[in-house]
Amino acid sequence: MTLAEVIDLLDRIALVDDRVVRADEIEQEAQVTMWAAVLRDVPLAFAGEAVGRHYAESAWPVMPKDIASRWRDQVRDRLNRSTGTFEPTDHPHLDPDEDTGDAYVAALRAHRRAIAVGDHEPVGLRELMPAVGSRLGGGRLAELVPANDEFRTVKEERFPRRERPAGPPERAVHCPACGASPDKPCRSLERRRVLTTCHGSRRDVHAAAASTDNKGDQP
Repeated sequence: MTLAEVIDLLDRIALVDDRVVRADEIEQEAQVTMWAAVLRDVPLAFAGEAVGRHYAESAWPVMPKDIASRWRDQVRDRLNRSTGTFEPTDHPHLDPDEDTGDAYVAALRAHRRAIAVGDHEPVGLRELMPAVGSRLGGGRLAELVPANDEFRTVKEERFPRRERPAGPPERAVHCPACGASPDKPCRSLERRRVLTTCHGSRRDVHAAAASTDNKGDQP
């Protein structure tokens, strides 16, 4: 808001609450300067609406911080509802093949500011998904298509699975100490935390089983 817009806003407020505007000319000048500094990023139209909402909720005189706080909440809400998508092709003055660095950053900041101040509506996930059919009188999101073999192949190439370590060989048997099933890790007896090693009694059981198997293999 400019100084002129602040004066306009204070004139409107004075019509409903004469406690806000200072009577002394020197105090009025200081008040206008302070309000303009606090509300420098707030549009006049929003400030007028914020004043109305303030008096709908409070009997105290409105202060610039009350308006600025509501403005920050709205900006935060609009940016949170936006997916953050930015298409350089939507900006005729920006060449995505040539304009990089400062030009791209400037265009991105302008795009975010336009969303924050209400010049552009935030585009959320629902707006990006095509609406199909109807439900309760409104559109619904398109159903997701199951992944096909081509998608799985590309995903495996880009994000190969990491093989998990097999763990101690003693995990092949049941643990009599903590009750862990075969192939499951042992857990501490007090806090039930997963252990990287096995309990001694489980190692004994595994050793006994291995000894029995070895004897069975002998002629």
